[in-house]
Amino acid sequence: MKTIFGILLMAFMMAVASCTKPAPDSFSGTIESIENGKDGYVATLKDKDGEKFEAIFSIPNMGTNYKRWEIGDELSIKGDTMHLNNTYRVIAREVEKK
Repeated sequence: MKTIFGILLMAFMMAVASCTKPAPDSFSGTIESIENGKDGYVATLKDKDGEKFEAIFSIPNMGTNYKRWEIGDELSIKGDTMHLNNTYRVIAREVEKK
């Protein structure tokens, strides 16, 4: 009986842990260039250490938070990341101008 209870408890804890979503990554930088796309755009940004990364701003991913930023804007971006061709890309979910 104790074994069954232990197994059920472990299964419940694993189910709860798998439902929690990890916090999005956070990046900051200044927009250097913008490449327009079909449902948004990709901006190349440079952080304070001089490292470049790209941020994807798309209507499907941002919904009502979607906004067109301009070259020279300094932003703080939260979102999911991926590594593509030796470049970090952030799929922007939340953006704040600094």
